[in-house]
Amino acid sequence: MTNLSEQADNVVDQAANQAENLTNRAEDAASQVPERAENLARQADDASHQVPDQVESAKATLTKPLPTPPNTPSSQASPEELLKRLNWGEPALTILDVRSREDFNNERITGAVPMPIDQIPGGIESVLESKRDIYVYGDSADDAAGQLRQAGYANVAVLQGGLSAWKAIGGSTEGVLAFSSPIKD
Repeated sequence: MTNLSEQADNVVDQAANQAENLTNRAEDAASQVPERAENLARQADDASHQVPDQVESAKATLTKPLPTPPNTPSSQASPEELLKRLNWGEPALTILDVRSREDFNNERITGAVPMPIDQIPGGIESVLESKRDIYVYGDSADDAAGQLRQAGYANVAVLQGGLSAWKAIGGSTEGVLAFSSPIKD
């Protein structure tokens, strides 16, 4: 019986030790709660002071004036002017190629839209807004620009020198000829 009694005493002692350990751990955790609460309150206070700064920074960024695009075209535009607008990323312009469909397919300014002169102005009214900036090139560019202005398009410019002047300044082209390379022996 002594054995059982000793074993029972050991179990009771172990349980008492575990209970004491748990009590100590609980007291330690309870003492850390105010410290953690103070740390969290300090962090919240710091964050609340940063928010107005971040708001002011965002306001300053959002209210900065937008960059201004290059000037809208006059009645004549140089290839350099058009290239400058395209490099600026100007989305509100259209380049019209008023040459024949065959010439257009062979080579054209990258992004140009085919519009044979006999389709102006009827063919363009359903496609473009009257306030859009339009650059026209081709043999009959002057006639096409005149027709467009009469139809209410205010910002129409003839590209001086046409496709050859555009290529001379390194403007990009596309089409069948633009992708063919000369055969060298």
